[in-house]
Amino acid sequence: KQFQNEKLGEQDVYEENVKLFEPLIKETKKINKQPTIVNVHQVPQITSSLPTNQQVPAIQQVSYSTLNLGKIASKYIQKMTIADEYDNAFGLKTIPESIDFKLGNAIVKIHQNNFKINNKTYKGTEGVWKLMITNDIKDINESDRETYKEIMLQTEGFLSEDGKVKSNRSDKYNKIIKPIYHEYKLHKEIVQKTDEINEAKKKKIVKEPEPKLAKANKKKIVKEPEPKLAKANKKKIVKEPEPEPEYESESEYDSTSADEEVIGKGLHTIFLPSDRNELVKRHQILFLEMQAGNTGVSNEFQAITDQLIKYGLLDESFFPL
Repeated sequence: KQFQNEKLGEQDVYEENVKLFEPLIKETKKINKQPTIVNVHQVPQITSSLPTNQQVPAIQQVSYSTLNLGKIASKYIQKMTIADEYDNAFGLKTIPESIDFKLGNAIVKIHQNNFKINNKTYKGTEGVWKLMITNDIKDINESDRETYKEIMLQTEGFLSEDGKVKSNRSDKYNKIIKPIYHEYKLHKEIVQKTDEINEAKKKKIVKEPEPKLAKANKKKIVKEPEPKLAKANKKKIVKEPEPEPEYESESEYDSTSADEEVIGKGLHTIFLPSDRNELVKRHQILFLEMQAGNTGVSNEFQAITDQLIKYGLLDESFFPL
């Protein structure tokens, strides 16, 4: 039943996108290799059976605005009206009475092929547009993945309105969205734990008063006199000065600062900062390096992870990812 409802929901979105973008699609089919500026005011009216008292789509109502689209943007906006290609779960959403789009909690503006979100511009390559609109994840390079990850982390486009992840069985969710969500969840958990620790430090620690001693313990303790030493022991003993110990020079690898903790011995020694905030920052950096394929930091990452779990900053049940 749930699957059937999802399918019906996709059909509703499909029909809505068809109505909204039909005039735009007619114009963009004529596009050449150069970026095309479509004057929204000149787009022909939609012929439909809508009641006369119902408002027409916003793309026709904007009198003085122009929708500046590049070739790639025009190609993928047309796919929003194709039910078999459009990603209803994680794709861009139309906004009634607006030429802008929505993704997660942010407004997305399109300029030629690029995306502008919260005053930051992201390059709209073929691969990024494919991820933003469709379920197809073939021929996506690492640069496009990173750009898409930044957009999804900024907009939280993988969350539903109730704050839960919009999971499904698609390859796009399992290979693209799920790793992004795990990184988002880990970062949020670390920040939350750090805030809790900092808040606890700010609270004034009130020392409980010590319990009063019982009357029996208040009695004056009389120290018994020490026995007199024999005359032979009364001679003054002159203690010879002990020779100063010789210290070997320490190399830069043998010395550790007071704010570091040493894990391991020999060539595999790992120096960890004792400051918990520095541990959290280092943990985030190592996590991103491992996501990028750097396996040489796995030992240090595991050591810091163990320390964060020990300090109560991470939940042990969260691992493995």
